[in-house]
Amino acid sequence: MLQNIRNNIQGTAAKVIIAIIVVPFALFGIDSLFNSSSPTPAAVVNGAKISQAELQQAISLQKRRLLSMMGDQIDPSMLDDTILRKPALNTLIKQQLLLQAAKNENIEISTAQLNATIVAMPQFQEDGRFSQERYEQVLRLQGYNSSFFKQLLKSDLTIQQLSTAIAGSAIVSDAEITRAVGLLYESRDYHYINVPLARFTDNVTVSDEEVAAYYEANTDAFLSDEKVRFSYIELTEQQFYEPVSEDQVQSEYQRLIEASNNQIEREAAHILIEVNDDRSREEAQAQLEKIRAEILAGASFGDEAKKYSADAGSAANDGLLGFTSGESFPAEFEEALANLNEGELSPVVETEAGLHLIKLVSIRKPEVPDIDAARLEITERLRQQKAQPRLVGAVDTLKDLVFNAESLKMPAEEMKLKVSQSELLSQNSTEGLFAFPAVKQAAFNQELRSQGLNSEVIELTPDRYVVLHIEEYKAPEPKPLETVRNEIKTTLSDNKAAAAALAKAKELQLALNAGGRAEEVAKEHGLVWNGVVDGKRSDISVDSSIRNQAFAMPRPGSQASVSTLRKNGGDQVVLQLLEVRYGDLSSLTGNVAMEAEKNAYRNKSSQEFSAYFNSLWESAEIKIN
Repeated sequence: MLQNIRNNIQGTAAKVIIAIIVVPFALFGIDSLFNSSSPTPAAVVNGAKISQAELQQAISLQKRRLLSMMGDQIDPSMLDDTILRKPALNTLIKQQLLLQAAKNENIEISTAQLNATIVAMPQFQEDGRFSQERYEQVLRLQGYNSSFFKQLLKSDLTIQQLSTAIAGSAIVSDAEITRAVGLLYESRDYHYINVPLARFTDNVTVSDEEVAAYYEANTDAFLSDEKVRFSYIELTEQQFYEPVSEDQVQSEYQRLIEASNNQIEREAAHILIEVNDDRSREEAQAQLEKIRAEILAGASFGDEAKKYSADAGSAANDGLLGFTSGESFPAEFEEALANLNEGELSPVVETEAGLHLIKLVSIRKPEVPDIDAARLEITERLRQQKAQPRLVGAVDTLKDLVFNAESLKMPAEEMKLKVSQSELLSQNSTEGLFAFPAVKQAAFNQELRSQGLNSEVIELTPDRYVVLHIEEYKAPEPKPLETVRNEIKTTLSDNKAAAAALAKAKELQLALNAGGRAEEVAKEHGLVWNGVVDGKRSDISVDSSIRNQAFAMPRPGSQASVSTLRKNGGDQVVLQLLEVRYGDLSSLTGNVAMEAEKNAYRNKSSQEFSAYFNSLWESAEIKIN
């Protein structure tokens, strides 16, 4: 959906659409999969309800997106439902408005369009062709079934068709094209003089009195970091590991072999002859027997499938149906397939679809390494399997014990665990337990600190938990002057140099405003000047900050337009704009002129769609609960 919209609209309209599909596949219709216990919807848009289940699903997906982008470094507050609720609900409301508008415009996606889109989607293809197996696998991973996915995709395509229709209705006048080309291909002549900060830094002096005065006036800027030291109990899966015997390893290895045998997948191909009003069962049987004899005599199964199979989908692919683990096809079909050797052809098999000739194309099953190669992994897995329930039980016990305990001493003694001590750690620390934001948040929790409470038992990973008790807290305090003297001196020196550079730039600006030429003014002050003739907005040979400033300045009147600019490094720049020439459509080559007209059309389309969507929003009856 996005690609087509990007090709047709930009600006505000694009932002609207992008906002709508931040939640993958435009989360519409999720309410049909849930039976919300609450009758109160999250919102009502022109009478259509957005359920709490839809909203919660949208919030959950936003959380997963944030976690996938930021991992353990994410601030837990960013995952707060109250923060995510509003943008998620706005997304669903916007989408509902567009779907309603599409329905009013009689926009409908046919089954053929829907299927063609799915077949063309690269995530469902293998070797450049649609794969039913991959399609089902991808949907399973996303938690969708086929019918629900098609419903979501149909909504997505409907909104795309609406946006294309709105974009296509835009009409751009000659005057609008002329203005767009004039701005896009505008050129400017300007001079600029660079006033380097470094020129003034060597001549700046800062006295001890100035340093002391700055320190007194800005004491809060020189506070030390708050620090905390805490005791903690850590529970890990490894603490509950027990020895694993050779008999247990051997038993588990045999189970793996049996499981591997149960995971055999068979690749099937078939030729289907339907039984219908035009063909009796006996006639279908006879035809398949003849085809079978021809294949056994050397005919190509794929060629025969193309000629005779009533299953158009597989016939075009040599009759191939893909792999099955024993559950994809009717029971009679699966039973016949399971009795074949690789490459073997079945007798005629009957199902509700008709009569089949089945070929077992290939067999695949998981490879199981020999016992010596698998021993270490099996041992580790058995340890984990035994330790996990004991860890879960210990975590529950620890939660109960630390809830009302004054410290961690009693819980540790009851459970025969070790109480460890941290060093004094600051908010900036990211080592050890402070690599986990939840631990840092608990360590600096004012309520835990003031009331002497233990923290909750915090899950670091599924096999690692920790609970902590704050033992010592050091509040921020002013750093001694001597430790920050050099920092202050540098700040004051930079400020003085920056003020001197600005004063020099203002002096140059006055000279240029008085009619001076940049070359002469620069030479008089021992500075370097640069001239740009017929400069374009896209000219990368000029610093972007200077270029942007030059094109933001007002068109010069009877004399040049002059302004100053502070660059990121602190240098000052004085610009003198001499002339502005707007772009002329008649002077552009064919391809460039065509692209200019397309840009004008895209801009107008953006305005049209923005106005259209705003009218939908303003006229809608929206109730948010």
